Amino acid sequence: MENKISEQMIEAYLRNVQEEPKNRVIKNAMMANGINATIAKNKAIVMMNPVFSEEIDTEKVANQKQSGRCWIFAALNTFRHRLNARFNLKDFELSQNYMMFWDKLEKSNYFLESILQTANEPVNGRLLSWLLTNPQQDGGQWDMLVSLVEKYGVVPKQVMPETYQSSQSKELNSVLDAKLRDGAYKLRQLRENGKLDKELTEEKINILGDIYTILTFSLENLRKSLILNIGMKITISI
Repeated sequence: MENKISEQMIEAYLRNVQEEPKNRVIKNAMMANGINATIAKNKAIVMMNPVFSEEIDTEKVANQKQSGRCWIFAALNTFRHRLNARFNLKDFELSQNYMMFWDKLEKSNYFLESILQTANEPVNGRLLSWLLTNPQQDGGQWDMLVSLVEKYGVVPKQVMPETYQSSQSKELNSVLDAKLRDGAYKLRQLRENGKLDKELTEEKINILGDIYTILTFSLENLRKSLILNIGMKITISI
């Protein structure tokens, strides 16, 4: 059994390609035009004529860019479609960044609470390893979105627009994860030193305050009183 690539294997591969006359035509076409253009079937394009009996009015495309917020965009796009129809608006958007801010704060709190609940678990245990692998991330699902809307509401995009970090979340996620892992270490050290639950909770609140500051620097933040005073908060029944 071959367990490595040999010269004989490479020669056989090359010979198989060269001996088939049509391969030269395929190679030249792909190198000049790209794979997709070369393999496109004109008959399939003709058959897939985008004509529908029912047309749905759509608004300007929302772009999540280099972030994993598809679940937030999908939900808010559904909401804004109804809002635009009800209030006769054009290209109105809800702030995806606003939802991202509170989602990351809630995920951070959930992670720190999980660390407190597993403070007696072994350091090399699978449960702790799983928690520390990915303290928080961009992804989510419908029930999470519902909980965020019920607790924090939604705001127009013009109130809290996109930032560099909301559109390209890799750096922000890296910083948050590092801070949360450091926080997990501190909380476990306090437990090992015999500190009371009250002291652990106080430290967790301090760590969460640092997370809030990082999110504010990266995404901006809004005071609830300000949102309510200017009448920009919108509550949607789901």
